[in-house]
Order: sequence, then structure tokens, then C-alpha cells
Amino acid sequence: MNVENVMSREVATCNPLDYINEVANQMRTLDIGCLPVVNNNKLVGIVTDRDIVTRAVAKDSQSKVEDVMTKSVITVSPSDTTVEASDIMAENQVRRLPVVENDKLVGFVSLADLAFPFPHVQEISNALESISEPRHY
Repeated sequence: MNVENVMSREVATCNPLDYINEVANQMRTLDIGCLPVVNNNKLVGIVTDRDIVTRAVAKDSQSKVEDVMTKSVITVSPSDTTVEASDIMAENQVRRLPVVENDKLVGFVSLADLAFPFPHVQEISNALESISEPRHY
């Protein structure tokens, strides 16, 4: 099964020049932990609740998204398989991935998306186990 069959196509995003407090409010309202950062329809980063806490609140709450976002975003394409997506999640210890085609954000896939329907339960289980392991730097 391919990512395009399980990904969310309606994706909330933010802009690099948005203020962190606005983005944090949007995340709270939507009950989500991250937002893709898009500029001219191109994915340029991702901002997570952890980014906001560790890079903005701890320093300056007047920061803009571009000041705290993660710029090296790990992505998948719609044609990647769900097994490949779960392997990428496990390898990079992430629970969600932007889906990009021709440099444009076309969707978002989460670990929960990969769990339905259930054809790859073992791969999902392995990904979750790897994601949850502490990183050793």
C-alpha cells in the first residue's frame, strides 16, 4: 500500500513569518503537535510543540516561526510504500511525516495513519519501538 492511500490531504500549515504565539494557539485549537511551514506552496520547514518550548519560550516568546522551525525536514512521497514510511519514521524517531511531491506539500502521514487498515501491524510496531528508544549522540 502506498502513502497516498492513507495520508491526510487536508493539512494545516503556517508561514515562516507567523508569530510563535499564533502558531501555538493554532496547534492548541487543532490539538496537534506540529505544523508544516510553507512558503509559496513549498515546504521549507516544520515547527513542533517541542521547537516552540525549547527554542522560543526558553528564549523569546516574540519569535517568528522561521527563528525556531526545523529546516531539515524528513519527508516521503505519495508513491512511497507504507512500509518505507514506517521505516523512515523508525530510523528518524518521528511519528509523522510531510508528504511532498514536486517540492509541494500534498499531505501528511502519521504513525496512526499507517496502522489503518492493519496489513503491516508488525512494521508499525517496529517503527513505534524504534521511535520510542532514547537517542544516543
